Amino acid sequence: MVMAKPVFLSHVLLLILILFVAIRHSQQLTPSQSQVLLNFQQLLGYPSALTSFSFTSDFCNIEPTPYLTIGCYEGNITQLHVIGNNGVPPLPQNFSTYSLFATLGSLSNLKVLSLVSLGIWGPLPGSIAQLGSLEILNVSSNHLDGAIPEQLSYLRNLQSLVLDDNNFSGEIPSWVGSLQGLAVLSLKNNLLSGSLPTSVNALKTLRILALSNNKLSGELPRLGNLTNLQVFDLENNKFGPHFPSLPIRLITLVLRNNSFGFGIPSGLKSYYQLQKLDLSLNGFVGPFLPSLLSLPSINYLDISENKFTGTLFSNLSCNAELLFVNLSSNLLKGELPTCLKPKTRIVSYARNCLSDEDQHQRPPNFCQTEALAVTIIPHERKHKESSANPVLISTMGGIFGGILIVGVVFLVINRVHNKQAVEIPAKSTLEDAISKEHDKQEETTPKRSMMEHVISGMPSKQAVRTFRKSIMENVIRRVKFKHVAKTTKRSIIERASSVNTAKLLTDARYISLTMKMGDSLPAYRTFALDELKEATNNFDASGFISEDSHGQIYKGALSDGTSIAIRSLKMRKRHSPQTYMHHIELISKLRHSHLVSALGHCFEFNQDDSNVSSIFLIFEFVPNRSLRDCVSGSSQDKLSWTHRIVAAIGVVKGIQFLHTGTVPGLYSNNLKITDILMDNSLNVKISSYNLPLLADSKRMVGTGTFGTKGNVQTRIKDGDKNDVYDIGVILLEIILGRPIMFHNEVGTLKDLVQVSITTDDIGRRSIVDPAVHKECSDQSLKTMMEICVRCLSSEPSDRPSVEDILWNLHFAAQVQHSWRRDSSDNRESPALCSREMQELRLA
Repeated sequence: MVMAKPVFLSHVLLLILILFVAIRHSQQLTPSQSQVLLNFQQLLGYPSALTSFSFTSDFCNIEPTPYLTIGCYEGNITQLHVIGNNGVPPLPQNFSTYSLFATLGSLSNLKVLSLVSLGIWGPLPGSIAQLGSLEILNVSSNHLDGAIPEQLSYLRNLQSLVLDDNNFSGEIPSWVGSLQGLAVLSLKNNLLSGSLPTSVNALKTLRILALSNNKLSGELPRLGNLTNLQVFDLENNKFGPHFPSLPIRLITLVLRNNSFGFGIPSGLKSYYQLQKLDLSLNGFVGPFLPSLLSLPSINYLDISENKFTGTLFSNLSCNAELLFVNLSSNLLKGELPTCLKPKTRIVSYARNCLSDEDQHQRPPNFCQTEALAVTIIPHERKHKESSANPVLISTMGGIFGGILIVGVVFLVINRVHNKQAVEIPAKSTLEDAISKEHDKQEETTPKRSMMEHVISGMPSKQAVRTFRKSIMENVIRRVKFKHVAKTTKRSIIERASSVNTAKLLTDARYISLTMKMGDSLPAYRTFALDELKEATNNFDASGFISEDSHGQIYKGALSDGTSIAIRSLKMRKRHSPQTYMHHIELISKLRHSHLVSALGHCFEFNQDDSNVSSIFLIFEFVPNRSLRDCVSGSSQDKLSWTHRIVAAIGVVKGIQFLHTGTVPGLYSNNLKITDILMDNSLNVKISSYNLPLLADSKRMVGTGTFGTKGNVQTRIKDGDKNDVYDIGVILLEIILGRPIMFHNEVGTLKDLVQVSITTDDIGRRSIVDPAVHKECSDQSLKTMMEICVRCLSSEPSDRPSVEDILWNLHFAAQVQHSWRRDSSDNRESPALCSREMQELRLA
């Protein structure tokens, strides 16, 4: 009894020491950040979305749900997504937005804040400015009111601002133009009034501008500088009357139910990426442009409830993808185009004067009378009435006719001369030319004299004919491109099939080559426990790397100086060594140049029954520098585009080995970019994958981050396609050069890449990591984007095979190598080029 107390005390001290080390090296939040989340829960009245807060203190490892996601990075909260039940139950009576955002203000590393449908009421306080790292702010579907606070302008990193479905009032502040990185500005369904500030034109990175269902009014500023704008939604406001000046790369344009009038610009028919066009419930007059039916990308067109005139013909062409057309309640005559009659399309054309009787039509004289009654003011210029008598008009007409002929001849000759003397620069695109012509037409001053107007107007018509020809050529080219784009999925597979995937897997040379990928490693062997204790200085805390529910990971060094990583697994059920030998045999085969490979194992036995109490797995040690650090971290020496492709090839080869290098293969590896380590030669090694061990507990164990990776039961089906999806996420980060911290971001970024595939070279490069966007060839970039989007398909069956991915990556590397070799601006080292070609030869 006398000795028991010191022994007990020593055990307590040892336990305290272990806890101290564990806390020191854990990735859990600091107590202050944990307290912030608890206070946050209390302020919201303990909503059901935050129920999990009451059962854990390890907030960073809470399983994501559709209602709650917490993202952490290096022990700090970086993302907080909370979706409530439309304010049910209601917030406490003493709730205050000032207290709520003052509490969140201490999360200085927060990048994404999404508080949706929580019933939050009151003004959005200026303390929001404390979140200086914020990139995405979404407080939609609440009851926030008052003006949009000026303090939001302090969030210089803001990329997405979503304030939809609230009660914000006042004007859209002019300081919004200072948010130079803003890509999404969505203020739908509020009580905003006034006009759209001209400062919006400074947001050159803006892709989505959604202002529908407000009380906004007035003329729109010129928005031609928004060259990246893809979605422009102004539904249910009072903007107008002139049609806005917009960039031609729009995908969605919704002007429904506003006060727009006059005619629509002819340049609208050159919006080659436009998929949805809604001009309904306005006061547009003048001729309808039938060419809108055949825009290369159009699938939704609504011009109803206007006063468009013109005659339709049965032989007009339509885009094959056009699914919805509403021409009703206009002044159109003629015949319904045959291309609109298939029942596969939804077409409305009632209350016009068409000859078709399937839908109610007005009598022909109605459209004639109404058209004459409409005062049409052309979009380009306004006419002035002349009060001169007929004799003066006749005399001046003769003079003007002579001057007109001389002027036209002179200007045509001059233009032909200029066309011959000046070559169009290679960088001049059809879009730029159309935009410049469109701008020139809009800048025509109505106050010019009739003489100036006639002389300058005639060459403009010649220019219009020239541009019309260019537009038609562009449409033909786009239609061909669209056909190629539609068959991209098939064409990539066809290209891959030319490699003969089935033969590739069974070819003896390939198999022998795969087996040689681990030849440089020391032979797999059994280690003695004393040898491991010596390598780790008896598992000293100085070599501790991390810990999870199965055991600890230590760094060690063998007697010959080889660095190793030792993974200790505590066996929940103790069995004889023979029970585990099948798994150990499989682990011994996990040796590949792109894996953190197994070097050996060691059993620790229970002294009472000689059963195995612990298993030590020994792996090669790789310096902890992840692929993320090299492509989207803060490091200045980021990987070049060529080496990013080589790295992606290495990742896919590692996954291919896991699937085919052992029997059975290892699937659903829950691959993450932080699990891809880079050795001193910048060779990638997958450090975390499913180990064939502990199957009785249905838990798979990783070897790099050494954590339990996901819910295995939810990933067991289509395991190979789950790995393909993970490869797609990694490719997404390689292309964009920004960390993807949460799976909810993947869908948005995938759509961004998918849209960019159909744009031109400049559009594609605009979303690429600035560190490499100038050094990648367009074909290489496009191939990477295409295979990335296919990997991220929502349906597993639509995702490509690993071999298909590998083929496309090699193709991207080859065209990049050829482009760089032919480029005068060669910034890659010969060693890197050699490395790339070596990778290609290995395939």
